[in-house]
Amino acid sequence: MLTFVTAVHVFLCVFMIAVILLQPGKDAGMGALSGGSATSAFGGRGAVTVLSKVTAVSAALFFMTSLGLSFAGMKGSVMTAEVANKAAAAAAAAAAADAGTPAPAEQTQQGTEQVPAAAADAGTP
Repeated sequence: MLTFVTAVHVFLCVFMIAVILLQPGKDAGMGALSGGSATSAFGGRGAVTVLSKVTAVSAALFFMTSLGLSFAGMKGSVMTAEVANKAAAAAAAAAAADAGTPAPAEQTQQGTEQVPAAAADAGTP
């Protein structure tokens, strides 16, 4: 499901770029001051075009997929995983205390050895 929403999100992004680039610009900017038509004073275009409606719909869908993907990303965030690991370690310690065995020691990360200060300074000029 997440892969499908991501694919729709990317498609909407590319589609919106294309639709926005196809829209005509407001060419009557200074012409409205020197006797342009009445509609040019209010934006250069009279009615809402089909391209602007398609842009609005695709933008709304893009925002919805963005929110959906951000909420899905919050479920798998680092903070959530860290809290779950701490809760599992606390549950294991409580279970070990109930069973009368010593609690398991916390695991350390591999490759995080401390380098002595003399060895660290030897490599710098």
